[in-house]
Order: sequence, then C-alpha cells, then structure tokens
Amino acid sequence: MIPDEIINQILDRTDIVEIISGYIPLKRAGRNFRANCPFHHEKTPSFMVSPDKQIFHCFGCAAGGNVFAFVMKYERLEFPEAVELIAAKAGIEIPRTQAANPGARSEAAKIHSANEAATHFYHYTLLKTDSANDAVSYLKKRGIKEETIKKLKLGYAPQGWDAFLNFAGKKGFDPGFLQRAGLTVTGKDGNSYDRFRHRVIFPIHDNKGKIVGFGARVLDEAFPKYVNSPQTPVYNKGNNLYGLNWTAQHIREKDSVIIVEGYMDFLMPFQAGVDNIVASLGTALTVEQVKLLKRFTKNIVMVFDPDTAGESASLRGLDIAVSESFNVKVAALPQGFDPDRMVREQGVEKFKECIDKSIDFFDYKYNVLKSKHKGSDINSKAKIAGEMLLTIAKVPNAVSRSEYVKKLAQYMDIDPQALWAEIKKIKPGQDTSTGVSLEISDSTPSSGVCINVAEKMLLGFALEDFSFIEQIRKHLNVRHSENDEFNILLGVVCDFWDQHKNINIGKLVNSIKDQRRCRIILDAYASTQEVTDKDKCFKDCIKNIKQTDLKFRLKALQAEIARAHDLKTDEESLNKLLSEYNGLIRQKTEV
Repeated sequence: MIPDEIINQILDRTDIVEIISGYIPLKRAGRNFRANCPFHHEKTPSFMVSPDKQIFHCFGCAAGGNVFAFVMKYERLEFPEAVELIAAKAGIEIPRTQAANPGARSEAAKIHSANEAATHFYHYTLLKTDSANDAVSYLKKRGIKEETIKKLKLGYAPQGWDAFLNFAGKKGFDPGFLQRAGLTVTGKDGNSYDRFRHRVIFPIHDNKGKIVGFGARVLDEAFPKYVNSPQTPVYNKGNNLYGLNWTAQHIREKDSVIIVEGYMDFLMPFQAGVDNIVASLGTALTVEQVKLLKRFTKNIVMVFDPDTAGESASLRGLDIAVSESFNVKVAALPQGFDPDRMVREQGVEKFKECIDKSIDFFDYKYNVLKSKHKGSDINSKAKIAGEMLLTIAKVPNAVSRSEYVKKLAQYMDIDPQALWAEIKKIKPGQDTSTGVSLEISDSTPSSGVCINVAEKMLLGFALEDFSFIEQIRKHLNVRHSENDEFNILLGVVCDFWDQHKNINIGKLVNSIKDQRRCRIILDAYASTQEVTDKDKCFKDCIKNIKQTDLKFRLKALQAEIARAHDLKTDEESLNKLLSEYNGLIRQKTEV
C-alpha cells in the first residue's frame, strides 16, 4: 500500500503537461494545452490538459482525471503500477508500509538479480563456448537467427551437474537461496545441482521487463521436452505471458493480440515480423493472463495446436476471455502444423492468412462440439446446446448474449425460449469484483448523480478562483439548492479551498473516492474553460439556481395551501401560508 502523503508528494512534483507530452504532442491553447484525444478517434482536437489544475479532460469522449488516471488509461496499468511509474519519473522512492513484508521484497529483488546473472551465464555459454555447439546447431536447424538469439537473450545450460551453481557461488549466491529462486534442486544425497542441464534456455520476462523465470528445452525428443522454473516469490506460470515485454506496444497499436502456446510458436512468427503476439507458456489461458492483456487490447485471436489438447486449451481459454469482455476469435491451422512449423515451412504470409481467416469464438466452439457430438438426435442436441450455453452465459453484455442465444436457436432449430430456460439455470461464474481506481473512465455510469447545467458551471467557476467561492457564499443561502448532490459537491470544493488556499484538481480528484462525483468535478471544470465573459455567466448561473430554488419552493407551498383548503385549516394558518407564498413571488420578480 502506498501512503497518501507519498501520493500527494508525487502530485506536487509532477507536471501533468510534461508527463502527457511524453506520450502525445500537445499544443498550447491559451492557459491550457490541446491535442487529438488518444482514447478515441477524432479529427478536431478536443483533448484538454490544464497545467493550472493538473488535470486532463476530453470534450469528445469525456475521459478525464489527474496524471495517475492518464497513465493508467494510456498504459493500461493498475493504480499502484501507475504511481510507481510516475514516481520513478519524478525521482521519488516509494517506501512500503509495515503491512508489506520487507523481507519478501528483499528476497524478490535478490531473485531478480540471480535471474539476471543466470541469463548472462546461459547466454554467454550459448554464444561463446564450444560446449554449446549442439545447441547452436539445434537453433539454426529450427530457423532461429543470431539476432533473435541476442534480442531475446536465449541461452544454453551446459551438461554437468554444477556449472551454473559454481558460477553463481562466485557471484555470492548461496545454494539454499538458489533453490528458493528455482535455479537449483536438491538431490537425494542432500547436495545442490543445476535445475537446467543440456537444454536451450528461454528467459521469461514480466511485463515490466524483469526476468522472472526460465523455460528449458531438450535438444532432441527426450522426455520431458520442457523443464520450467517452479513457482517462486517472483514467478507464477499462470500470471505471465512469454514475449509480452517485447510486443506490448505493438499489441496496443494494432489493438489485437495473437495468442499461441509455446516458446517456439512465439519465436518464429515474431522473428518473421508478427509483433502483436504472445505465448501462454504452454498452458490454457488463465484469468490472470487475460486480465494482463486487458491493459493493451480487448481483441484476441487464439492459435492453439490443431489436436485434442490444443482444442481443449482453446475452449478453456475462450471462456475466460469471453467472461472478461474480450472479442475472441480462433484461427485454425492446417492439421499437423503449429505456428512454428507453419512459418518455417510455408512462410509468415500463410500464417497471417490463417489469422485473417479466424472465426468468432461462437462458430469455433459450435463446430468443435458438432464434431464431438455427432448426430442430430435429442441427446446430441442437448449436449451441444448445454456446452454452448455455458460459454454464452459468460458474455457480460446482455445484448450480445441475447444475439448469441438467437444464433444458437437458428443453428440448432430450437425454440429460443427453451434455451433461455436452460441459461437461467446456469450460475454465473465470473468474478465481478473491481478495485478502487482513480481513473475517471468514459464508461462510468452517471445515473443517480445529476446536476443541471447552471449548477455544473457554478461548480466550474468555484474550481477556478476563490473569489467565486466568496460570491457564492454571499448570494446563495445555506441550502444553496434543492439538489443535494450539488450541495455536497459544492461543499467539498469550498472545504478544499478553505484547507489548502488553492485548488489542485489533481489532488481534489485524488481525495474523492466516488468516481461519479469525480466525473462531475472534471466536467464542471471543463464546462467553463471556453467561457469568455465569466462574470456575466457566473451571475446568470446564480440567477438560474435561485429561480429554480424558488420554483421548487413555490410548488411545494401551492400543494400545502391546497391541502389546507381541503382540510379546512384555520384562517390564521392559511393566511400565513399565503403570505409566505406572496413573499416568494416578490423574491422571484427581484431575482
């Protein structure tokens, strides 16, 4: 957990204009800066950055927030990761609270260091020693170029039992630690030995570029073909995607990711220029892997081996991706081909053709199930429908879900109502929990929080200058407005002015945990930026709010007077109500 004072220190030391201009070109427009919005397509710039208030706002898609929100949205990061990234740019070290385990963090840092040393050892052994001749020949035979070997830091673990162990010992790493790092194993005799021996080494990076583990392949067809790092404090196989550190930016730019199974399935297409690709490390996709990809794109093309195991991996993975709101397609390769072999033997263009011909997850799964449950009898239909509905039930969007049910009914000649009856029996399995985020998403619902135009603009003026706060307090009574939401937000802004003597909207947004209210604050500030005669507009807003308040009170009094007549209330009470009503009428003419 990052302490609040550190977050505020980062905001103090950070210039949002400097950070955002590192991502997109900004042009000065008066007191602010403008650009084409990076979050939606547009020809006329509607994206504004305010150096005074340290916020950004898009008038087109309504995205907005402070510097953390921008980096989170652009880099597809979680809040702590965005804070760490900006802190590094600002030269601020983030201390950990006592709740975190400092020993675990120290251990993780040491494991990263050991992995770096291991990568250097294996890579040097592959390129510079005669013991690696067989490994070099193997990689050449598989079509791997030297530039790829160097770029991806491929290596070779030599034969013998302790080559790396001895190297690591000279670097100061003790055997017990190396075992915890997953780099050595303990034999039956109690001695430590190298985990990887006589194998090609594939370093595995996390999405920040740190080496977290290794995959190791034999040079022949011996079993087991692959040996991987065990789970360690820095590595969990299901949390990482091989190659993402090299391809993340291209995935974002192309807004699509190709997912393959293994290291070589990644290497050959990547070497041939397919740069929006990752490998699932030989497993079916996990929830963690899918959520990691969500930072970069919502469009997946799955390419798994055309065998039973690959088919099963595809089906498990597509259910997870569908439940996370991805647009999922599956590319079918010719029988007997995986991505590695296809690129080597038929060329990368043939592989790209298969990607271009990928089909929607619905059609892929339906075709698989039709082949599995052959026949048109009732039992076969029930099995196919049942398995299809398990996936359709995971589609979060109700309209899409309805269309898929309709499509399945047409494909199978089944009454849609029967399918809906079955789908209602399925318990939703998706995790709908979300963390607190400072990003003010353009998809944030606004229902339940409503203020009118005059109230919004008055909030905008209150955010601009303390002199407007003084006038608000002078011209509006304590109640301000019948709109409780407006009163709450205006109170927050006034309190912030009183406490800080200036407004940093980046900090203000940071202090408000309700995203809908953050959205209103940002919209309010943006609403007054193009106003030329601010004093006149401010007075008009005050007048409008007063008139609205008076209309509301007059309407309430009219109802009360009508009830008094019906109940034959005493004349004195009725006259009091009428006098109050007339007084409000006079106020209305004076406003």
